[in-house]
Amino acid sequence: MRVIQYKEYGEPNVLTVGEMEKPTLKQGQVLVKVGASGVNPVDTYFRKGIREVDSFPHVPHFDLAGEVVEAADGVRNLSVGDRIWATNAKGASAEYVAIDASAAFSLPSHLSYEEGAAVAMAFMTAHLSLFYRANLKKEEKVLIYGAAGAVGQAAVQLAKRAGAFVIATAGNDEKSQIAIKAGADVVINYKEENVTERVLGLTDEKGIDVILDMSVSENLDKNLDMIRNGGRIVTIGSPVNNTPELPWRKLNMKNAALLGILLFTVDPNEVGKAGHDISAGLAQKSLSAHIGEVFLFEEANKAHAKLESKSVDGRIIIKH
Repeated sequence: MRVIQYKEYGEPNVLTVGEMEKPTLKQGQVLVKVGASGVNPVDTYFRKGIREVDSFPHVPHFDLAGEVVEAADGVRNLSVGDRIWATNAKGASAEYVAIDASAAFSLPSHLSYEEGAAVAMAFMTAHLSLFYRANLKKEEKVLIYGAAGAVGQAAVQLAKRAGAFVIATAGNDEKSQIAIKAGADVVINYKEENVTERVLGLTDEKGIDVILDMSVSENLDKNLDMIRNGGRIVTIGSPVNNTPELPWRKLNMKNAALLGILLFTVDPNEVGKAGHDISAGLAQKSLSAHIGEVFLFEEANKAHAKLESKSVDGRIIIKH
């Protein structure tokens, strides 16, 4: 079978198309013929060696959508012919991938494989952040940074679906429109407005219930100014500085919770609950994928370069 692979760490040009044996199934697994795979920032960290891979040649990516073509003994929830999406599916950029059946979720017939791959990690991270970690409730107020990005845009949709009041940040008018289309009640252009002042004004100076932060090292201090007493801050990412200082006194005075989230290490039962809820939202058409650009299988290097350029809003997808 064909795979996208790299044999050493490096820039996007290390990605090539190669051949490997089709995987064999273990108990409880299904074999998926991949229709599309998604590229995430974490994939570039592995490619560059910021995070180590198990061995070379390495087949990258974790998000996929496709069709079940074989099921091992013990699989009851899926059948051959089922259309599915999945995240945390190691080696997703191959023609065929073997994954645990419990990690695959139904892809409604009205969605393409490209849309299914776009849903995967973005919606799963957003869902787990909002509900598993922050325990978001109806009518609470939530601030979502970077609402035009993949995770942010998914979080806006999920929070609105749950009945929350959503305040989003964006860097320009085009990004603001993406957040509004996703359902944000208020969008703050952080380049033109003081986010802290605006949020406190919108909450009658009481502060925000929940914050989803994509770059916590840059925002933690002002997050603690904005969070209400007893509020929750979910730290989805910290790409600028992985070891930020903790303003402990502010955190303590606000009785606030600072919550981590890493999809790769979340309890599989929580992942399963989130995945089924996301699929239900997709089937009801209350949730939708956010694709930025689609590349051909042979263009994986271009896909990685485009992601690193930060010039596209939405998911970068590889069509198989």
